Amino acid sequence: MAEEQRKLLEQLMGKETSIRRKDPELTSPKVCPSFVVGTCPHDLFVGTKNDLGKCPQLHLQKHKLEYEYRTKTLSEKFPELEYEYYKQLQQYIHELDRNLAIAQKRLQHTPEEKEKIEKVTKELDELDVTIGLMMQEIEYLIKNKETTKTLLQSIRLDELCKEREVLAESARTIAENVGQTSQQKLQVCEGCGAYLSRLDSDRRLADHFIGKIHLGYVQMRQAYDELHHKYRRSGYV
Repeated sequence: MAEEQRKLLEQLMGKETSIRRKDPELTSPKVCPSFVVGTCPHDLFVGTKNDLGKCPQLHLQKHKLEYEYRTKTLSEKFPELEYEYYKQLQQYIHELDRNLAIAQKRLQHTPEEKEKIEKVTKELDELDVTIGLMMQEIEYLIKNKETTKTLLQSIRLDELCKEREVLAESARTIAENVGQTSQQKLQVCEGCGAYLSRLDSDRRLADHFIGKIHLGYVQMRQAYDELHHKYRRSGYV
């Protein structure tokens, strides 16, 4: 049985490996652990603005096949390789998270915008208090059958309610338009950190979500999360 497994492994790796090894061992520092265990980040963004360039470590298909055969068929363990893959993913995910935080902060309200919002909110609150007191006063006048004063205050109340509607609309406009860049309402893509415009067409947004950069970061995040949960359960991290 062992001889049959050895022969099958040789077929996967190439017969020369049983005689002499021109290429480094699977666990050699020269071999890319990310490529062997999963997907190397350098392969995810080729040809995009986020292209990381050529990986400094070796990417040989024979190493990937050997890893899959030895882990799935022979039930061997390679904790060092897997942990190196995890650490490399962690580096890129932490960088992505930092970029996400920076992007979100850039969309936050400026001091001037905050001042505008606070001012209109305060005016609305004060107007609501005035309207509330006037309604109580009108109720009092009605009870005391002061018809003329009731009519005058009712007219004033109607004017205040219209004033409030105008102020409320102004508040909505301010809230909707603050924090914009180039007159566009922007949001940050949680998957890759790119800025997305809410004014973009559905087609344009769809193109983003199936784009190489977005899918690359999503794939990287999924792989990282799986390993992170595994190491947390085992007390590794």
